[in-house]
Amino acid sequence: MSSPLALPGTPGAAAEFLERLAGSLARVLPPGTAGTLVVERHRSLADRVAGRPGPPRSLRLSLPSALLSLQVAGQGLTATAQRVVRGVTIARRDVPVGEFLELLAAGVADVTATTAGSSAAAARALAALGLAPAADALLVDPADVIASLRSLPARARGLVPDAALPLVQALVDLLLDTLPRVAGGAVDPARLAVRSAAVDYLPDTLRAFAVLPPEWARNHVLPGAGTAEQLLLDQLGVLLEAVTRLHDAAVLEDASGLVVNGLFLTDRFAGSSLDLPD
Repeated sequence: MSSPLALPGTPGAAAEFLERLAGSLARVLPPGTAGTLVVERHRSLADRVAGRPGPPRSLRLSLPSALLSLQVAGQGLTATAQRVVRGVTIARRDVPVGEFLELLAAGVADVTATTAGSSAAAARALAALGLAPAADALLVDPADVIASLRSLPARARGLVPDAALPLVQALVDLLLDTLPRVAGGAVDPARLAVRSAAVDYLPDTLRAFAVLPPEWARNHVLPGAGTAEQLLLDQLGVLLEAVTRLHDAAVLEDASGLVVNGLFLTDRFAGSSLDLPD
């Protein structure tokens, strides 16, 4: 996983990177956990006179099972990761900045998902941090829905579990067959429901998963909900059932069926795609 922020090559750029990362972390960490983030600053006499906080020289993020640190060193940054068990450090190692960002993403995902009870919260936090730009590869272009939808399964490969790919392909096939059937219909809610499934609900469900750290998504179990991978498969299964009913109603030209299933889709998927089921 790489950060879209340019990694620094000068002390000033390193401090700016640290400042932006610390500010982003402070915004996304849930209330009650923000105290786990500590930023140390170098405050010169000029900074004190001017009332400035001074540039950051390190940040430290305390997590339930890890302590992650990032420091300005020369013209760049150095990072360390400590494994913590019951408040005691049992291992410490220096890590490349890229690996630090992966560990950071997993830690933030863990804290936000556990606090909110939802992997969608983790997805939103990581997107806000800018640590997972690959999810944008799963967008469906509203200006060219058919072509963009047709290429979605190939673009999803490697970004979602292999077990999800047959469901994605089945959804795409159904939507590609359904969209022309409702294009000239008189039921506006039906057209909106099918288009929303293609442009919003399916890609948003995939993107909410794609921003999560892969190992965390495979292994972290949310209380009473399973892993993010299991949630994704469940969500895609529900979406497939709903889109199948939309397709069947369109084939039969059943306007009422289209409307009812469109309302179900809107109610079920208009929110966060990886929220826990009721």
